[in-house]
Amino acid sequence: MQSPLCEVILIAGFLGAGKTTFLQRILRWPEKLSDTAILVNEFGQIGIDGELLEGFSTPVVEMANGCICCSLKGDLIRALGDILERIHPKRLFIEATGVADPLDVLTVLELPEFQGKFEKTKVVTIVDADFWGAREYFGPLFYNQIKAADLVLLNKIDLQETEEVGRFLGEIRAICSSCAIVPTYHCNIDPGMVWGLAGSRAPEKPAFFVDDPIPHDIFPQPHGDRQQPSLPVGYMAFSFESAAPFREDCFRKVMSAMPHELYRIKGYVLLRDKRLFVNHVGGKTEWADAQEPGPSKLAFVGWQIDEEQIISELQECLEEGAAV
Repeated sequence: MQSPLCEVILIAGFLGAGKTTFLQRILRWPEKLSDTAILVNEFGQIGIDGELLEGFSTPVVEMANGCICCSLKGDLIRALGDILERIHPKRLFIEATGVADPLDVLTVLELPEFQGKFEKTKVVTIVDADFWGAREYFGPLFYNQIKAADLVLLNKIDLQETEEVGRFLGEIRAICSSCAIVPTYHCNIDPGMVWGLAGSRAPEKPAFFVDDPIPHDIFPQPHGDRQQPSLPVGYMAFSFESAAPFREDCFRKVMSAMPHELYRIKGYVLLRDKRLFVNHVGGKTEWADAQEPGPSKLAFVGWQIDEEQIISELQECLEEGAAV
């Protein structure tokens, strides 16, 4: 019996962007990771990232003293073969060194010896928002890491002026129009963004969430005895519900014109003859038939957006004469 294909998630990003932090997040997620392996590539002679990932049940394979896109290409081939033979993972995360071009790694995964063993690779690129203004100094490699991405995390937004984050998102969109783009703080995101469309279960948390206490000097506590907000300053979360069906052409048009600052929409959409599950991340939308009947229920997360305008546009798409 042939083994199931191994899903590969390649984590790219320039030096210090937050790739290891992202992996640590992954290992802490309440997701079954018993069939997951991690391959870490260090550029120096001493492996640091592998040590930082110790203490978890997920096996970590470390490659040091070179870049998997150049001098260690043969070592990468051998490491991948060893992982497949010894660990038999259903999911493999590859953390490339900060000076690796994702396209070189993808070329190795497509070699004849790996045909029928790996699924299509998903590339997650982490961009340090603190470096964005100096990106011209990093050369074409910096842009290649973004262009190859399926998902871009604009990380360390807590270090930026609020109005700058929206501009950065738009500039990244101009470089990679097909990828999903999400601003993050310490690479903290909804796991569903990485696992993909996982089904029709409603989200338990917004796309951006903070499980760790937020430092007082970064996001001040609210006045009085109110609890700390779940979203940092600048983020907005709201919802829309309606028992009335949408006009499908109008709804899809509104979805296609959503501003890039509104980067997460998830939930159910009731149309005249069907109900759909919608998963919208950073400008990319996935649609699936919903199994259960019910009303429209949508959750939104964005960065300094006009909530009233979005709600108004949705209401205008309801069937004529229908009440919200």
